[in-house]
Amino acid sequence: MASPSGSPPILLNLDYASLQPALSDDVRDFAHYVDGALRVGSSVPDGNQGMAAAAMIFGDVIVQAELSLAEGAEDDLYGLFLRSPTADLYYAFAVSPAGQVFIGSYDGEFMPLVSGPLDPDMQFGYGVGQPNRLQVVAVGPSLTFMLNGMLVSAEIVDERYQEGYLGFFVHHGATSARAELQAAWIQVRGVFPPG
Repeated sequence: MASPSGSPPILLNLDYASLQPALSDDVRDFAHYVDGALRVGSSVPDGNQGMAAAAMIFGDVIVQAELSLAEGAEDDLYGLFLRSPTADLYYAFAVSPAGQVFIGSYDGEFMPLVSGPLDPDMQFGYGVGQPNRLQVVAVGPSLTFMLNGMLVSAEIVDERYQEGYLGFFVHHGATSARAELQAAWIQVRGVFPPG
């Protein structure tokens, strides 16, 4: 039985195996579709690349995506960015194929909030090509980060920016020629029922 107030709305739901929105000219240098998945890459050593999942500003949301590193090495990171009102302000939540996790804010430079190896008991797909589900709950100034349904970090509070673009984030390390994130799907839900 549905609740009287309804459920939180789905704001964005992209399964790239069945839906591949046209890529704008400004992202075609680093993003493309391969075998029913979106790929976002970087070949700049120690460089970051992001791509918004949609041309929309999001506020309070639950965002989740199934991601993997399709090409790269153990020092590359792949994940999500969110709360990005401009290209040089955002939060990043990323993992490496070796099981390192990184959560940080970027405002001209990175301020790491969580950085290090995952708990060995955490469910994680190690290695290049292994998918993992990253999820962020963003409500007001509070951010909670989850990986494969398990909590990574809760209640990071930041009043500075509480809405913005969100999407895919890849950090290219110094080992491989190129790092390329692969996204199977992304879903963004509102936190509160309409009404």
